[in-house]
Amino acid sequence: MGSMKKLTSTALALMMLLGGTPIWAQTDDSSTSSDVDKSPTITDLAQNAPFGESNKVVDENGQGTVTVVDSVAISEKTYEELTKPDAMKNIIEKAGFDVPKDANVVLLGAGDYSAKEYFCSGNTYYGYGEPVEIPEGGMDIEFRAYPEYDELWKGLQDGDSIYVLHQLKNGTWEVVETTVQLNQDGVTDELSFTIRLDSLSPIAFVKVMSDGTVVKLDKEEVEQTGTTLKPGSSSAVKNMSTTKQQLSVKKSPNTGF
Repeated sequence: MGSMKKLTSTALALMMLLGGTPIWAQTDDSSTSSDVDKSPTITDLAQNAPFGESNKVVDENGQGTVTVVDSVAISEKTYEELTKPDAMKNIIEKAGFDVPKDANVVLLGAGDYSAKEYFCSGNTYYGYGEPVEIPEGGMDIEFRAYPEYDELWKGLQDGDSIYVLHQLKNGTWEVVETTVQLNQDGVTDELSFTIRLDSLSPIAFVKVMSDGTVVKLDKEEVEQTGTTLKPGSSSAVKNMSTTKQQLSVKKSPNTGF
């Protein structure tokens, strides 16, 4: 067998994140609703895009496989779409959330995601990975970010709400609300959260700030026509009007809120 890479999950994460330390940082206490002037660059977003794991299956000896979800930089087109004035705020509002007028939607990271399956032994990955597709029905993905290296994630606390903007194949966006967990091992702080996705493509991670504080958004009724969304279905943003009903919003498996 040819030469193989041997990486621990932490080492893999650091390799993904240590391509350079971004010099830009969003001012968290900004009260403007426009997020275009202070947007990070595409490179900043790529360096701060968290990696994820799913479907880890091991035997009694800790040997098995794991699906690793990683990303490359988003396209210029996607970047421009996200960083237009109030663009992210509008996406979130159309998904059924009530964003305060004085709130600022802050980008934490973004990437164009894909998945590979690795052999693993405990927390160690082997090989170069085999590309895999998301199975029908979706899968739960645990994402991890490291504030020590991911500058844009600094300041988040255990229990803070963040919002995951996932661009679907038809160009619309779904919004997934989740809660971050702070894991401290005495070496490197880790922020983790789990969401369920049916596909992988451009994904942006954001927090909503108001008066210098991370806020959890209320849900509101939105107007829509076309396909009726059943409870628990995706809150994909579509061009809908006339019929008013409560829009279902995807929840993360680890919160249920």
